[in-house]
Amino acid sequence: MFKTLILIDNDFIDYSLDLIDVANKLAADLPSEVYGLTINGKLNKNITGVDYLIHVEIPPYKTRDSRIITDVIELIQDEYIFDSILILATDFGRMIAPRLAMRLKVGLVADITDVVVDDQGRKLIRPAYSGNMLASIVCESSPIMASIHPNVFHFDKDNKTPKLIDFKIKNLKSSTIKVISESEDNKDKDIRDVDVLIAAGGGFKNELSQLYPLSEKLNGAIAVSKQLVDENRAEMKIQVGQSGKTVSPSLYVALGIYGAIHHIEGLNNVKNIISVNTDINAPMNHLADIVVVGDAVEFLNKMNKKMKKSTSK
Repeated sequence: MFKTLILIDNDFIDYSLDLIDVANKLAADLPSEVYGLTINGKLNKNITGVDYLIHVEIPPYKTRDSRIITDVIELIQDEYIFDSILILATDFGRMIAPRLAMRLKVGLVADITDVVVDDQGRKLIRPAYSGNMLASIVCESSPIMASIHPNVFHFDKDNKTPKLIDFKIKNLKSSTIKVISESEDNKDKDIRDVDVLIAAGGGFKNELSQLYPLSEKLNGAIAVSKQLVDENRAEMKIQVGQSGKTVSPSLYVALGIYGAIHHIEGLNNVKNIISVNTDINAPMNHLADIVVVGDAVEFLNKMNKKMKKSTSK
């Protein structure tokens, strides 16, 4: 029996359940069981598809402490002895995964994009050398540990109701984190959840604010390549790519984006791509349904004018 534990992020339940696909690929032809772990999740009825759902209740402020969450998962691993542990690569997940791997004295493969099981064993695939190649890593330690970007894998929802396990923890360590104040974040649209993305790369030299009129007209959002984040022109939360977010819009407008593998890794099942670039040989052009050879800023200005005229009629 191949047993997998998935840490369910209460803010990203659907993305967490997509990791069932990873669990199934790791199990290959072996009989398998998939366990979900929810911490203070109030037994959310949206959690389906796993065989078992382990529910742990701890003081709310302790859920912000990655060391406490690591303690919880270690205790559960000691009890159930999982063959693999999968963690969503959110900001918080990235703090938990390496800490847990050190605690369990196993390796961690971060940001995987595929799983292959063959005669050589279970291989986790991830980008390497700044996304210029893919590395196949054979995992011989147990449990296999991996972190996975949201929206990279997909599991078709089913209505299988998991068996509930209420896991009681006694003598949980004290947290060194003190909550001084709390405020609610005014969240913008998550670029993973929109159908239209207007994305800018190094070839877009003007202010990013010029992208908003077109994105608003199309009820979409703006995104950027890694280069603009490195240049401090944009925040990482809107970065597309292997070190950013994986997106699946119906329309992706790439303005001045060259299309390095690092960026392409962030595009998953995009239905239509429009690429605007002065370099006709840019890799993004080979992926695009429509290619415009020209200046990205000039293209955007003309599109904004055309959209303005069409709405004023």
